[in-house]
Amino acid sequence: MLTHSEVLGDQSQLRAQLQRDGGAHRELLRLNWARPLGDIAFDWVAILAATAAVAWIGLDTLLLALIVVANRQRALGNVLHDAGHRNLCRTLRVNDAIAGLLVAPLVFASLESYRADHFKHHMQLGAAGGDPDLIDPPGKPPRHWLASYLRQVFSLRAWWGNFLGHLGAAGVSWTGRCGIVAWWLGALVLLLEFTGVQFTLTFIGLWLLARATVFHLITTLREMCDHFGLRPGGILSFTRDMAVRGPARWLIHPRNNGYHLTHHLLPAVPYYHLPRAHALFRRLPAYRAHGTVCDAYFAGPGAVVRAWEREARS
Repeated sequence: MLTHSEVLGDQSQLRAQLQRDGGAHRELLRLNWARPLGDIAFDWVAILAATAAVAWIGLDTLLLALIVVANRQRALGNVLHDAGHRNLCRTLRVNDAIAGLLVAPLVFASLESYRADHFKHHMQLGAAGGDPDLIDPPGKPPRHWLASYLRQVFSLRAWWGNFLGHLGAAGVSWTGRCGIVAWWLGALVLLLEFTGVQFTLTFIGLWLLARATVFHLITTLREMCDHFGLRPGGILSFTRDMAVRGPARWLIHPRNNGYHLTHHLLPAVPYYHLPRAHALFRRLPAYRAHGTVCDAYFAGPGAVVRAWEREARS
């Protein structure tokens, strides 16, 4: 189990080395408030375009539309994650207004509840009963990684959480739930007014079907990439970076979400600076000695799934 002091100790060690390296990380903390607004707009347009394809072209486009919508749901979740860290804008009211109006309710989330849970994840990383994002490993890892993955995919609790978000989560206030429902009612009234019944019903069906299927599959893999298969003992030993390139990264880790170790070590870095932060951290002794970096998802000795198998853990 990780302790609060071990988390802060790893962060302090890295920051001390950054200072000795000339403080080059300070530029990475600078926010560009227009960047997330542009990214959110792109996500909305992509989702509406996918809906239009299904509504106006036909069901032949359904599979592609599900992938697009699920991927953008994942990307919007990444923006919500940054909002939880106040990385959209350092002015809290502006930061929370952007997330509360354009992102959080759309993905069935209460920003207040998300921020509280995510703070626990950072401060109680790996602690049973304390870390809300902890995925308990099996007592004996299976011989093939797919068994570990399918164990999570077919977990009713995991599926329910990915499908309904905070609408079905314990510990979320009724005020938070009602706020999400009210936002959706208002959004659907506007959508109905401007696009009509067919488009609105297609949007609802596509949104829910994507969350229940492709989004759940992607999110399960993404969550397992963060910490699963690693041994507790500190941020550096219990968190990994996914330095992967190509289409798989765009699907599984949009908005640089795969740089999870980099994020835990310096949470104030916004998502669009994480690749540069990762490159900087790889020069530091603590990261080089103890950090875990995977360069692939499924193939090769550096693939993340190797850590989910019995041979890799023995």
